[in-house]
Amino acid sequence: MSFGKAPARSPIRFVLPDGSATRTAKLIKSPISFQYEALKNKYGTDEALADALLSDDPEIDAATVGQTMGKGQRILIDESHKPTFEAIAKEAIFSPDGSLKEERELVERSSNIQGNHPVKWAGKFIPLTEAYNKFIFARKYQLTHSDGLTYDFLFSMARELDEKKSLMLLGAGPKGNEPLIFQDNGKPYRAFLEGRINGEGYLLIMHLSNLELKSIL
Repeated sequence: MSFGKAPARSPIRFVLPDGSATRTAKLIKSPISFQYEALKNKYGTDEALADALLSDDPEIDAATVGQTMGKGQRILIDESHKPTFEAIAKEAIFSPDGSLKEERELVERSSNIQGNHPVKWAGKFIPLTEAYNKFIFARKYQLTHSDGLTYDFLFSMARELDEKKSLMLLGAGPKGNEPLIFQDNGKPYRAFLEGRINGEGYLLIMHLSNLELKSIL
């Protein structure tokens, strides 16, 4: 048995006025020294910056704006827009209304989908309508069989889920109640398995979610 992203091709094709295909390019919008934070530090106040914008164009660098970028390397900068040589990674927890609830040390997480404990059915069915209105699904993977035995196993799972019109919660760890972590230090996801059948064919989709919809009242 294996899993992977289902191929999805967009029916939309972008072309230029002459019919030739478009290409993607990275363009320089503005150097750091010409952005709002740097300009405010330079002029002191918003009022002084507004006067400068009316009398001149300090936010535009005509020598670099619009130039095509090649391969670059991401670096971290401090509040003064200077490169940093050491950083402490932290994890931010937000409340349902979007405000910062807690900031804590980043926890090292190990992948748990290919360890000593296989991913298990949690035994809890969630109706499709309830799941789609409660969770935000960030990723999807399709489960496929590798031989006749795994075909029978996966087809049986898909048929049961299709008949119940429900998703099945999947879990990792010794008790099967932990979120799935696909790579070291990766995000933990709740996994929900959806099944569909069509004659002798089946479709098993593993939906991943790390966001739950909650009322802010």
